[in-house]
This record gives sequence, structure tokens and C-alpha cells, in this order.
Amino acid sequence: MLDNVTNGIKAWLVGRFASAINHTTRPEDRVLAIRWLSQSRDVVASDVRSIEKLKQLNALINSRTAIVAIAKSVSEAVSNYRKSSLPWSMKIALPATLAAIPLVGGHAAGIAAFGGALGVPVLVLVFLGTAGITSIIEAVVTSPEAQTHIAEIIDVIIEDERLRRTSAQMKAAMKDQPMDPTRFPMPLEEIALRQYLLSMDPFDFEHHSMSFFQGAGFIKACVTPKSNDFGLDGWALHDDGLVVVQCKRNSTENKVGRPTIQQFKGVVEEQNAYRGYVITTSSFTEDAIASAALASKVMLVAMDDLVRWHAEPPAF
Repeated sequence: MLDNVTNGIKAWLVGRFASAINHTTRPEDRVLAIRWLSQSRDVVASDVRSIEKLKQLNALINSRTAIVAIAKSVSEAVSNYRKSSLPWSMKIALPATLAAIPLVGGHAAGIAAFGGALGVPVLVLVFLGTAGITSIIEAVVTSPEAQTHIAEIIDVIIEDERLRRTSAQMKAAMKDQPMDPTRFPMPLEEIALRQYLLSMDPFDFEHHSMSFFQGAGFIKACVTPKSNDFGLDGWALHDDGLVVVQCKRNSTENKVGRPTIQQFKGVVEEQNAYRGYVITTSSFTEDAIASAALASKVMLVAMDDLVRWHAEPPAF
């Protein structure tokens, strides 16, 4: 029960941050806010002393007028929590939950202690942690308002610490005309679904395949241009790092072979990707399956698997 209340409070706070950011007047301020959240997440995850961590978070908030305005909006929402739509149980628990956060020297320091110098938003960011801050970023990035500034958003994403070991060439490719995935309407009946997937334009198939990543809680998923130096058709940012994807809209009899998998394994390792997916409308040769089995990061998605994705979205 306590976990449900705490998770509910966190979801509400994430919503307050996302709402404040999405209601900013200037679109460029949303991009600035994403960058601020990304930097704040790095601070929260760092090993610096608690008091230093709080100072760094406060400095980030006070770095730009737009961020100060967003922080003020969140502070007002938290201060007026009694008038919010939160369930009664969460209204009762919220002040005690925030006040119980151990910050400095093992002592609890809540809204009252940090309402002045460091501010409520700092406390809330510490309470949400890296996962909660990531949830705010996801909510903002996937909002319709943000999509017109996808290039700036990609700039923020590729600076993420999780992509530290990704090559400069790969980061440049990620910025090269990124496109949002598109989920195409599909027949419900399995035979018709298989036939439709086999008949899709290859580029449309890439868009459709990447839409499963876009809808699975990734911070961002994009389709790459038709021609790129890495032979990748899409990428996504997972909580644990970069995910790269290659799509093969092959005929049923045209199985994906070992050379394709070996080449793809090289890309996954070279970019230090968290995971790589090869998705096809056919299947894989025995040699290809054996090759993939030697690399724990490479996932093979054949037609049968893809059909199941349509019935039950995958848990990546």
C-alpha cells in the first residue's frame, strides 16, 4: 500500500514538471528544459557529497530565466497540493514523504528546510531520482509540442552520459535527418497481417518496426535516413544505453544469413550499444542464429516474433 502511495506521488510530480515545461511560451524553452533535466539527472546520479549535489542542482535551476519559471510553477503546484486532484491518501502522505528524504548528514530535510535557499524543485528532483527525471524527459520529448524541435532534442540526447562511448560518427548519424517512427494500421487476422507486412515498402517497414520502440517507454526512438554509413535503420535510447536496429523486409524464402549478423554484431560492439535488434519478415538461417547466440547483446526478431509484437507489445 505504501509503495502504491509513493509511486502515485511520484507520477503526480512527474506530471507537474511535464505540464510546466509543455506550457512554456517559447518552443526553444522546452529544449532548454530537456537539457536542464538531463544535466540534473547526471547530478542526482553522481557520487558527490549530498550538500554539494544540492548546490549543483540549485545552480542549474538558477542558470536561466526559463528554468526558474518552470521551477516556480512546480513549487506552486506542490505548495497547493491540497487543491490538486490527488487522491486523499496521497494528499495526506505527500508532505511527510518529502520531508523524510535523507539529504545531508543523514538528517531529513523536507519542504520547510529547503524551501528558501535550495527550493522545492531541488527536493523533488532528489525524491524522483534518475528514473523519475527520465520519466519527465520522456513525457516532454513525446509530446506533440516537442516534435517540431526534434533536431534540438537529439542534440540533448546524444550528450547523455549513457552514450559516452558511442563514436562521434554514430552521434553525427543520429543527428542526420532523424524521423519519428510511424505505426501503420494493420489487419487483425494473422494471415492478412503476415501478407501485409511482406508487401510493405521497405522504408515504411522500418518506420513501423521502430514504432514498437517508440511506444515502449524509450526516451526517444528514431528512423534513420535511407542511406547511412552504419547500415542501421533506426535507434532508440534505453535507460541502459543505445539500442540499434536493422530491418529486413524480406520475402519468406529469403532468410537472413550469418554475414548480416556478423556485420551487425560489429556495429553493436563498436558503438558500445546496450542492445541490437535485427527485425525481419522472413526468418534466420541456422548459422545466423548460432552467430547471434555468441553475442548476448544481439536480438533476432523473425516474422513469428513480429506477429506476436502486434498481439502483445514487447517488453524490451
